[in-house]
Amino acid sequence: MGVFGACVLILLLVMILLTVRALRFRPQAAETPEIREIPIDGEQAVRHLREMIRCRTVSAPALREEKEFERFRALLPEFYPNVFSKCETERVDTTGLLIRWPGKSRENPAVLLSHYDVVPAEEAVWDKPPFEGVIEDGVLWGRGALDMKNQLCGVLEAMEYLISTGFTPARDVYFALSGEEEIMGPTAVSIRDLLTARGVRPAFVVDEGGDVMDGVFPGAAATCAMVGVGEKGVANLRFAAKSAGGHASVPSPDNPLPRLCRAMSRIRPFPQRPSPALEAMVDTMGRYTSFKTRLLLANRDLLRPLYHRYLRKCGGMLEAGSRTTFALTKASGSAQGNVIPARAEMFANLRLLWGDTTDSVERELRRRMRDPSIEIVREVCADPRPDSKMTVGWEALNRAIRATWPQAVVTPYLMVATTDSRHWRDVCDNVYRFSAKAVTGEEKATVHGVNERIRTENTLHTAQFFVRLLEQC
Repeated sequence: MGVFGACVLILLLVMILLTVRALRFRPQAAETPEIREIPIDGEQAVRHLREMIRCRTVSAPALREEKEFERFRALLPEFYPNVFSKCETERVDTTGLLIRWPGKSRENPAVLLSHYDVVPAEEAVWDKPPFEGVIEDGVLWGRGALDMKNQLCGVLEAMEYLISTGFTPARDVYFALSGEEEIMGPTAVSIRDLLTARGVRPAFVVDEGGDVMDGVFPGAAATCAMVGVGEKGVANLRFAAKSAGGHASVPSPDNPLPRLCRAMSRIRPFPQRPSPALEAMVDTMGRYTSFKTRLLLANRDLLRPLYHRYLRKCGGMLEAGSRTTFALTKASGSAQGNVIPARAEMFANLRLLWGDTTDSVERELRRRMRDPSIEIVREVCADPRPDSKMTVGWEALNRAIRATWPQAVVTPYLMVATTDSRHWRDVCDNVYRFSAKAVTGEEKATVHGVNERIRTENTLHTAQFFVRLLEQC
């Protein structure tokens, strides 16, 4: 056999190998869940959520009204008398509320997290008032409906129901609420430190995160229930350049705005290196795509350049999950149009993959800018933590999800936003992020945006999900 023949044979063997791996890359059989009716009063749960939304718990310092936070907290004992009579409750820090539901054992408790603060709403551009809790055609409108008062309401509805039936969890359950998650306030850390000082070692932690959605993974028709097992870090950096200023009629070559623009133009995307959490999602959802796509995804370890190109083409969450991202969001210069600024600034929000740190990305940015005179000022920063293990609590989550949304495929994923759960990864290997609601892409886009709203059926399903989860604790 000549060299040409040998090359053809090798190529043929490689193609056979790639094809066999693609043929085997098929959906895995899942256990059929037991589905039973859970008689929670869905209409009452929606009324409770509606009243929660009517509390203007905006945590932005300039808009914060303490009486609205007090009003929200006062609703909870009224709505959930069993929870507040049977459980231990205490205030922590400025806005924290910690609820302990005693179980048969204090060892290895479950910790559920939530927050009741919301971001501001520009009321003039909403179709419905954001703080009136308008209900029309089975949809509840309002800031916090998705992020995340529905989940908070669902947990308490589930606890209230289970306590009323005489149920006692096998182990303690903690429900930790914060009123300043949206401003990355200290209460969540204070609660973690308090429990850690008391020797509490959670079996698993559940916080907000992924949803039940269609069309999340390109080319996969399956409904996806996304459970975050990893979370990106965040670095908020301010870039500043100075000059002597002056009149714009005599342009200065040292104008700080062009210097900043030139420096920012040199910053290119960070290199791709998909994280374990993203790889786990591709391994789960890629099995539901066409054979052509499976041929690539099943062999992504061998076809890495093509795989990276595929992620870039997909864009959105898949591309963002494959690299540290850099986004310029604000810029400022002179207060007047005919004045060269003495100081110009640009602001960037970075989301860091595990393996990168604020220190490492700042060093890389300085290298790329090639302008040592530009000052970099750090604002709120949090380095990423390792991905969670899919061990304790993972199967309980799976069973509860499949029993509530039987059509959904449960998949791990990398959360590109930031939650309070990041504070728990150092003390617990099993931190999961799941928001327990079914949303469309259009509905999801209203989080932190205009016309935030939720279908009222979600409130019942969220409560039923947490009943199923808590029964396994």
